[in-house]
Amino acid sequence: MNKVAATIRSGFNRKPILFSLLLITTALLVFYSNSFTADWHYDDFHHIKENINIRKISNIPVFFKDPSTFSRNPGTNMYRPLLMTTHAINYQMGLWSSRNGYNVFWYHATNFLFHVLTSFAVFFIVLFLFRKRIHLGRINPVLIAAFAALLFGLHTINTETVVYIASRSSGMSAMFVFWAFYLYLKGTADTKAKAWPLVFSGILYTCGLLSKEIAITLPAMLIYYEFLLNNEWMKGKRFSGIITSLTMRMMPYFTGAFLYLTARHLTRGENLLKVLTSKGGSAAAPNLASQLATQSRVWIYYIREWLWPTSLSIDKPFSVSRHFSDPRVIISVVILVVILSAVLAVKKKHPLVTFGTLWFFTALVPTSIFRLNVVMNDHRLYLPGLGATLIFTYVAARLYVRFRSDNRAAFKTFVAVCVSTLVLMGIGTFKRNMAFATEETMWRDVILKDRKSVRGYNNLGIYYEQHKELDKALKFYYKTIRLAPMFPNPYINIGNVYDKKKDFERAEKFMNRAIQLDPKSALANYNLGNILREAGKTEEAITAYRRALTLNPRYIEAANNMANIYFKERKYREAIQYYGAALAIDPTFAMSYYNTGLAQENLGQKREAIASFKEFIRYWLGDPRYVRIARKRISNLQGKQ
Repeated sequence: MNKVAATIRSGFNRKPILFSLLLITTALLVFYSNSFTADWHYDDFHHIKENINIRKISNIPVFFKDPSTFSRNPGTNMYRPLLMTTHAINYQMGLWSSRNGYNVFWYHATNFLFHVLTSFAVFFIVLFLFRKRIHLGRINPVLIAAFAALLFGLHTINTETVVYIASRSSGMSAMFVFWAFYLYLKGTADTKAKAWPLVFSGILYTCGLLSKEIAITLPAMLIYYEFLLNNEWMKGKRFSGIITSLTMRMMPYFTGAFLYLTARHLTRGENLLKVLTSKGGSAAAPNLASQLATQSRVWIYYIREWLWPTSLSIDKPFSVSRHFSDPRVIISVVILVVILSAVLAVKKKHPLVTFGTLWFFTALVPTSIFRLNVVMNDHRLYLPGLGATLIFTYVAARLYVRFRSDNRAAFKTFVAVCVSTLVLMGIGTFKRNMAFATEETMWRDVILKDRKSVRGYNNLGIYYEQHKELDKALKFYYKTIRLAPMFPNPYINIGNVYDKKKDFERAEKFMNRAIQLDPKSALANYNLGNILREAGKTEEAITAYRRALTLNPRYIEAANNMANIYFKERKYREAIQYYGAALAIDPTFAMSYYNTGLAQENLGQKREAIASFKEFIRYWLGDPRYVRIARKRISNLQGKQ
């Protein structure tokens, strides 16, 4: 043990920064080593795996113009073009390495890389602050920075952001914000600000906005920094001069925010005030006052989670407060006021504590004022986590200096506590990764922590349905309906199960109930079309498919299945028309090429059929037997020419 400690000390003393970065990378790799094969989960499906828009690298410019490319669901429009670009690149990497664009390794590797880079940013931010702004003495700033980066990187609360692929937006946006903040620190290190670091910082800030909206808060953090930690240049200046200088320093960020909001308005026609006052999702607070009341309690819960990250769950049981007279809300508001009053009272003696607290709470504002479908999520703590890390690191550094001066035994105990904290966080992260291994493990983890989780039971049913355990799936779907009788999704799922059981009457009944609950559900109408088609009600099936396509013009499966109906009825020209519609939505949809080739073969269009079968071979990624069948058909057609 002594030899290991001596080796670490020697490496640190020779090249402290390089050694620290290697240590951070190694530690993160060890404790996230079991995350790279975690399966797809929940939002991953509509956002990535079933989203045809990421299957073409040529769609990257489209991401900057059309927010509907964010998801296969037409109502889920998000303007996050840089995020979508990374998913498209991951898809191509999967094709290149394994002919599978949905090879989870590349998606997880990218999330992990972003997390490592974000942890590096924490390292350099803390290193700068303790070299230039906070002087404690008798402690190497590199050691403080390494501790901070490891604390942030290994913290169990960040697991969801790193391992849950759909949460990449939070990690990616925070990565750009942290590095933008670091460049701002460098650009304003001297009395006179340097232009180029600020310009590049503004570019990174804009990249953060194009990854997720939460980056919008950075200018507020920069102003906190100027008044709390970088106010030497203000001495002797008039208030008007200070405001002018701050405005010039903020110009790259104001410009980035203006360009982002303009692009968002042009692509979405969005009025942010209308979004703020509009009704939220099915689980959201009913109005803005209710939202703010609820979030006051959520903030207290977040503080507890960061300090003691136990009982973490992807779907937390958290009730909505209707008004500020709720005793729980009153207690939460009082606690928050006390915390803010205390940190403002010590702003001169401990400015980093004040700054870290303001960063933590300000970073939570965007997800707190907008009524999102889910009241709280762990990934929303990723960006605020820098503030909490700064506070914890500052306190630890001061205690380190004090114990080092007072008592050798106490000092050794303190160091052991710090190291143990990092190790325990890493172990917690490693264990939390296991919950994300499959859909089953994730939703069983949810139900274990909340026996009334509607999403937990519904999604566990989906998992068993996908694995052909239909009776088991029905049990969880019916449990979902008992918990939430007005929730349409379990009715859709039960309809699908009865369809697979060939009980078309029950299947149609449950699917129609889902449509009653949500008439705008393209998914319910599409599934109803499938049931009606299998029941032999072809005209009604076509009507249902057309409704699905009206609700979601990019519903490729609906177009393809309509074509299948015409093909079965030997209306080959109509079939080719709808297969063409499917391919117009996604030119890589292999089965439509194959079916088009069959229809063309039946019409005697041999050359066209050969071309369609060749396109099928080009894009097909499934069972290789179908490729052999297609090649045989091509050979037969060529022999007949």
